[in-house]
Amino acid sequence: MSITTKRKKRNAQAQASPTAGCSSGKRRYRTKLDAKIALASARKLKRGPARPKDERRYYFCPDCYGYHLTSKPYWNRTATAKKHVRQTPATVPPSATIKGVAAFVECIDGSWIYTIPEFAIRGASASQQEAKTTVRAMMKIVAPGAKTSFRYYSDDQDIELFYAKQVAGSQAEVTTDKDSYMEPLLAQLRSRLFRNGFRFRKYDSRYEGTPDIVLPKYRIMVFVDACLWHDRAECRRRSLPPETLRIWHDAHAESRGEALECRQRLAAEGWIILTYWECWFCDNRKREKRLGAFLADVRRSAALGSTG
Repeated sequence: MSITTKRKKRNAQAQASPTAGCSSGKRRYRTKLDAKIALASARKLKRGPARPKDERRYYFCPDCYGYHLTSKPYWNRTATAKKHVRQTPATVPPSATIKGVAAFVECIDGSWIYTIPEFAIRGASASQQEAKTTVRAMMKIVAPGAKTSFRYYSDDQDIELFYAKQVAGSQAEVTTDKDSYMEPLLAQLRSRLFRNGFRFRKYDSRYEGTPDIVLPKYRIMVFVDACLWHDRAECRRRSLPPETLRIWHDAHAESRGEALECRQRLAAEGWIILTYWECWFCDNRKREKRLGAFLADVRRSAALGSTG
């Protein structure tokens, strides 16, 4: 039997079965169009981050005269050669990337503590002027071209009121209660729910922990936590004094733990708990998108609550 006859026989077997007729055992697509459609469908069904085994392209198989999908990238001799070339990263001076730095000078128990969060610099001085001089001297070494702005804080101030005024912005009278300084944000969340047919209660003190929004019909509770309670690096509110904030966290760690335990008890009673950080909604460029994500979370939880 000639080679041409063997290939024709193998091709006829492959047309009868999608996986037959090829030694690779992969699914065979008869035409290039079929392979393109299958690749597009596979990409559409894959959600989340890409994985190494996800299909990336299709290729022609000379063994079965069909097309297969593979997770290997295109072979490129130039790209392969570049992998073996050792590239030294260019050293960029800090002054070229950082234009301005905020330095905190805090008076705690009579001692002046200076902190530069961008460079993880922290120290203590005898006076405010000495702390400023030390920070300026360090900045000339670390980032000569960067401008330094100083922010002062003392332990005789109420950090909760300081944070509330920062969040409230142009509001005239602000208290440390959440319904005072965070009301504009919570009003946006409630408005989004109301316009989409959800009915709720706000600040319902009948429930433990006083949730910000309660949807009794679907047994959903929404909590929006203030950025004062966390020190995440991705938070955009970095104007809080770090040393004072650390001391405040240590003093209120027990109350924070009680609040989390309270939510666990509510979840054990059958409530669906949705928790968000306040800064998640603060970015004006992403606010509309994240309000939509919040509504999607409520809809998904409402479907679970109604079926349960």
